[in-house]
Amino acid sequence: MVVAAATSLGVMGVIGAAVVGPMAAQSGAQSATKPPVVVVAKARPTVGTILVTVSGGATLYRDTNDGPNDPTCTGGCASIWPPLLLPAGDTMPRGGAGVKGLGKVKLANGSFQVTYMKEPLYTFVDDSGHSVSGNGDGPFEVVPVS
Repeated sequence: MVVAAATSLGVMGVIGAAVVGPMAAQSGAQSATKPPVVVVAKARPTVGTILVTVSGGATLYRDTNDGPNDPTCTGGCASIWPPLLLPAGDTMPRGGAGVKGLGKVKLANGSFQVTYMKEPLYTFVDDSGHSVSGNGDGPFEVVPVS
């Protein structure tokens, strides 16, 4: 069962760094080594202005099979497309300038996946640097800023 919670965040300055990875928020309280999730809008030459993380500029993706606040990429899928997770103890992700509509959805394991306009967000294990190599890979696509 997935329990959803979403909110719209106001414009905030870019602060902190993002935590990206499939196990980033599995256990323990947030500490200095687990900074908050910060999502910003960045231009990428081939896809326009999309959502990325502050830390490393990792491209964020959506799965077109997902429903609002209903992630469907689990198990083996999530090992290739890790969900963007909140660190334990964080209540909401933060948006950089111009990024509104961030929220979260509670997963079966108790962790929270970050959402944008109620769409669950993912990273791609084969991306490096600022690449967008997962765009169009099956049902996954970059997330344009609306």
